[in-house]
Amino acid sequence: MLDFDKTLEKLEDNLTQDITWRTQELVNLQNEIDTKFQIDNQEVSFLVRGAIALIYAHWEGSIKTQLSAYVKFLNMLLKNEYIELKDYDNDMLDLLFTPIIQTLRQNTKEKRLKGIEQFKALYFEQVILEIDSKEIINTKSNLSFEVLNSLLEKFQIEKLDSSNKVIIEKLLKNRNAIAHGEKRYTIITQTIKDDIEYNIKKIDEFIKIIKQKILLKAEDYRN
Repeated sequence: MLDFDKTLEKLEDNLTQDITWRTQELVNLQNEIDTKFQIDNQEVSFLVRGAIALIYAHWEGSIKTQLSAYVKFLNMLLKNEYIELKDYDNDMLDLLFTPIIQTLRQNTKEKRLKGIEQFKALYFEQVILEIDSKEIINTKSNLSFEVLNSLLEKFQIEKLDSSNKVIIEKLLKNRNAIAHGEKRYTIITQTIKDDIEYNIKKIDEFIKIIKQKILLKAEDYRN
């Protein structure tokens, strides 16, 4: 039987460690910017590009890590032999079945048969399936405002309001420009500082939301 207390403690420790190193690295980056960006941005253009790439990496990485931790906990629940499928809430079942349904809608028979086999394994052979983290948490390598809100909706998390759109789209635009080899060294220091502050703030907000969702779900299925 699933040991909820030990499982929750381990998950919380992992999430805390993740936010700690990400936040520290962003703070270190901020300190480096304060020191080095006093000179002409063009002379330190490699730092500008590196900073934007790193900020985005933590932006996408933190969201994926936190949502993955939640999926990992849900999969632990699915494997718990004392909880029957009929007792799972619709939120969990939606995450479980959505990738299978998408597979069934593919335009090739080979792909559709894969989905059919999954359904057969579940209903006729009573094989325990897992929520497919890679399919559910798909940032499309471009975590835009719309993609993020789509993910939040999947996980029954309140979507971000439009006031977040400008800074998220700006960060993504600058990151993509750098990834495609553009110089993009005219980004002012304050812009990068704003991106770092926003990133740290959102990482902290999201981790609190995920921890709370895990705790609430644990309470639902603890007994």
